Amino acid sequence: MIIDFHAHAFPDALAERSVAYLAAKANIEHYSDGTVRGLAEAASKVKTDVALVLPVVTKPSQFRSVNAFAKRINDGEFDSCGVRLRSFGGIHPDSDNVEGELEEIKAMGLKGVKIHPDYQQTFIDDAKNLRIIEKAKELGLLVSVHAGLDLGFPDCTHCTPVRAKNMLRLTGADNVILAHMGGFDMWQEVFDLLVGEKVRFDTGVVARYMDKTLAAKIIRAHGADKVLFATDTPWASYEDSYNFVASLDLTEEEKKRILGLNAAKLLGIEYDL
Repeated sequence: MIIDFHAHAFPDALAERSVAYLAAKANIEHYSDGTVRGLAEAASKVKTDVALVLPVVTKPSQFRSVNAFAKRINDGEFDSCGVRLRSFGGIHPDSDNVEGELEEIKAMGLKGVKIHPDYQQTFIDDAKNLRIIEKAKELGLLVSVHAGLDLGFPDCTHCTPVRAKNMLRLTGADNVILAHMGGFDMWQEVFDLLVGEKVRFDTGVVARYMDKTLAAKIIRAHGADKVLFATDTPWASYEDSYNFVASLDLTEEEKKRILGLNAAKLLGIEYDL
């Protein structure tokens, strides 16, 4: 079983413009056209069973439209190419009604939310993000967090390993996934500060950037049961992302857990060991 725990897709009317803007801002390639069908087609190249869309709300007024689209994805409206597409919800830390919006997301049947401290210009250990994480935990929702450098925001990183550790200390959270192996381009700090904490990492977009020896070292020390396969599509290819995990110096059992079994457990998807 292969589950991608971190992908992106946009409504057809917005996809081309959104992908072009974001690719130019971060000066990176894109490997799908940003549509839901494009995501499914890309995921099918490595026989992915499920791809999870993580929407980013860049201003509070987007809450309704972003989450209506997320629910359509989660309800299976766009499943194709043999790939099931599912979605988390999105929320903005500047919302005046964080608690109510999280309750709505829960009622929609979404399993979690995405926050992006750089795009939302709020440090991960700011009180605004802490209340999201704490309320999400109360509701049984997962929280996926962009962690480490964002290539589109090189001047200020809002979720460093130091701040992530402080967030975990202040919230006591065990429902957080730190994307990009705990902190993009800050992996030695991840090893020093976050390994062993009650937090999960995903492998989104690290394939072309991260040293494999360090990746395996982090996974062994942290535990393969707390690592989730991810691509961050359209910003990485499924082939590169899969081959990165498959080539790590880990046991086959550890790789199976990372590639899908850990995610299946979190998402309530039936699987066979």
